[in-house]
Amino acid sequence: MFNGGLATPSAEIELPDVEPAAFLALLRSGRGGAEAGGHETVMTTLYTAKKYAVPALEAHCVDFLTKHLRADNAFMLLTQARLFDEPQLASLCLDTIDKSTMDAISAEGFTDIDIGKLVCV
Repeated sequence: MFNGGLATPSAEIELPDVEPAAFLALLRSGRGGAEAGGHETVMTTLYTAKKYAVPALEAHCVDFLTKHLRADNAFMLLTQARLFDEPQLASLCLDTIDKSTMDAISAEGFTDIDIGKLVCV
């Protein structure tokens, strides 16, 4: 996309599905400074890392999410883990939901899950 035979001939390249903060994290990871970002940007950064196949940045994002996994965000993270094909994170979410069921189902994210995830739980 940026270089070589498939490079866009335009001087400007639009990335409509990538948030600026996530793209900045992607650029920083190329210089050896991989960081997931904060709570506000970690999901968009994970999406960007997966889209552009940057495994070190993907790992940092998943590590960040794992460290910040709690009962009140377990259902939301379960949805995201399945969306981004992160089975280990999904498993940790299920364990958290199992250990703290009442807190998990009382959280705001519980009302947003689909029937498939509910059956899985």
